Amino acid sequence: MLNGISDSLNVQQRSQTVAPSAGIQQPQKEQTKVNVASIPSHRLESYNRWAKVTQGQHKISASQVAEQGLQQVQNLLKQLQSHSQQSLSSNSDTGQTNRIQQLQQRLSQLEVSYQGKPLVDHQLNLISAQRPAAKYSFSLKSVDLATVKSRDEVINMQIGGESVRVQLPANTQPGELVNRLNSTLKPLDMQALRNNEGRIIFKSSKQQWQQIQAGILMTGQGQRLPAGDVRTIKVSEELSWQDPREWRFDSPTDLKQTIAKIAKTRHKVESQLQELSNANQQLQQQLHRVNQRKDATLELESTLTQVASLMQSSPFSLQVTSLMAQANLSRPQVSALLS
Repeated sequence: MLNGISDSLNVQQRSQTVAPSAGIQQPQKEQTKVNVASIPSHRLESYNRWAKVTQGQHKISASQVAEQGLQQVQNLLKQLQSHSQQSLSSNSDTGQTNRIQQLQQRLSQLEVSYQGKPLVDHQLNLISAQRPAAKYSFSLKSVDLATVKSRDEVINMQIGGESVRVQLPANTQPGELVNRLNSTLKPLDMQALRNNEGRIIFKSSKQQWQQIQAGILMTGQGQRLPAGDVRTIKVSEELSWQDPREWRFDSPTDLKQTIAKIAKTRHKVESQLQELSNANQQLQQQLHRVNQRKDATLELESTLTQVASLMQSSPFSLQVTSLMAQANLSRPQVSALLS
């Protein structure tokens, strides 16, 4: 199935390269309309049906990969919970400790993805349109940007190839200073907030976090940072309880807390597996009927929307639509491309 997808896109690219041009070339949108209009309506209906079937199969594949990944997560959680309970009820030996650490590491490093797109985030949440990947949280080790000062200060921050400037007014309360930081960092897909202890916690996407781990280049004007000098400000990651890296097994108290976190996580993963199973089963039933009833495409459209709410959107439907519009092919040829 995936080879068929790849081959169809290659044919599309070749057809665009060798297509002859007659006179002045029409704009792409207008040319697409002409191509679509030149295809008989019954053939367009068939193309649309085949495209939706293929799109559905594509989503099923991603759903199955996510399901297998979550099942692996569930299995590791079960083993980790069992070993933790054994360690709590008896004197922990070195072998038991090593097994727990190995399971924790496997769980933390597990990656579940489909065609290069992650399906499960680092907090073991299924990624969807309604549930984006969890952000990475961190704090600055040696700088407190929410400290009230008697003079204005402009802070320059450089992250990767991007830089921002934020003005922190004099005699301004920490809450307002955090709001100013938020407005400045929003274009970088970052957020700032104050935790219960009054410290500023920053949140960023995985892509940004990969650049931030080495530190943030910052300059100030002598209030919170020395004037003029560019400094690399180290950061400290702030882990959520849902992240397996945060779990501790060093003492009976740590073990009790961790066992409770594992139980909550297992329940969460079980719910996500049930969501995937229900949506996948319904989609397969609709795909089975799509070529037998004309109105089945309407039901399939609704089911695809439901699955899309659980899985990340895929550009494949756009690619198939482009292929249909640009390739003036016969029914057997299109059938072969989409199979």
